Amino acid sequence: MKDPAALAALRARVDFARARAQLADLPALDEEFVRAQLELLCEGCTSFAELERRGLLAHLTALVFAGERGASLDVVAPTHVSLPGGRRVAVRYELDRPPWIASRLQDFFGARVGPRVAAGAVPLVLHLLAPNQRAVQVTTDLAGFWERHYPALRRALMRRYPKHAWPEDPLTATPPAPRGRRR
Repeated sequence: MKDPAALAALRARVDFARARAQLADLPALDEEFVRAQLELLCEGCTSFAELERRGLLAHLTALVFAGERGASLDVVAPTHVSLPGGRRVAVRYELDRPPWIASRLQDFFGARVGPRVAAGAVPLVLHLLAPNQRAVQVTTDLAGFWERHYPALRRALMRRYPKHAWPEDPLTATPPAPRGRRR
């Protein structure tokens, strides 16, 4: 398989959907199931190039998205979410960890709560990034962050990144437009 990380991401997304959102009819993408599907793909192949063209990941994705399950998976465990300013960010699903996203702290201006998955039942863990793309806070409680941690963090970030906006009231501030789009 060319992209084992993509298989791991699909597996974690499906596991989340099966466990947290009660989509138990999704196939479990465990080693045994993946191996059995790989054996099916191998039937009739005469070369590794032919097997690669058939695509294990595409085959597994088609199985997961068969019928109406796929639409449910996209609702329960979307690959991306949109933030208040319009930026789309990838949702990361990992085994034994809640799903999370990472984006610039300014992308959350104007929001009291962060995005949720599982039809709104599960809050995403937010990795709030400074302009240098390093996390300055990890939280699921955005309102609490604005109230308790942002004032002190704002002072430090204003000194370190003076060209960026650090409003006193982040709940009334407008998040910046994604690059390439101006408001």
